[in-house]
Amino acid sequence: MGSVERSRSPGREGAALVRRILSHRLLNVALRLAIGGVFAYAAFDKVLNPAAFAMAVRAYKIIPFSLSNLFAIAVSWSELIAAAMLILGILSRKAAGAIFLLLIVFIAAITMVMVRGMVIDCGCFGEGGAHTSWILLVRNTLMLFGAFLIIRYNDGWLSLYPGTRRPSPATS
Repeated sequence: MGSVERSRSPGREGAALVRRILSHRLLNVALRLAIGGVFAYAAFDKVLNPAAFAMAVRAYKIIPFSLSNLFAIAVSWSELIAAAMLILGILSRKAAGAIFLLLIVFIAAITMVMVRGMVIDCGCFGEGGAHTSWILLVRNTLMLFGAFLIIRYNDGWLSLYPGTRRPSPATS
């Protein structure tokens, strides 16, 4: 029986180590700044040039032409506002939730385009950006995981207005 307990112990310690790393405050702040920075950079050109982003939206052939302008404006401003909130730490978990939902939409749209065999400008960072590819899906999936970690483990550390707080792993 002693050997069974010893064989399980390293696994539990490893899982606890992974949890400590993923829930660490510095990682959370780094993810907030990195994901917020990427989304702010991506949104900046879209907000300044909504017509070009609307053209990129139309290339996906997912939403009706008549809604593409409204969709482009809504997405670009949502990206910019959520990014600013994430960087500043204003309701960080809610901002990460908004980015999480945007990333789900982006991943679904890119997947639909790739399944149809289309290669288009993704519209991610304005005109002349990346083309739809597996690399783009991996990048968005990694940011999706980062947004999930912010939602799950953000405790309001270094936030201007944290909103609801999760207890820090050190105190729970």
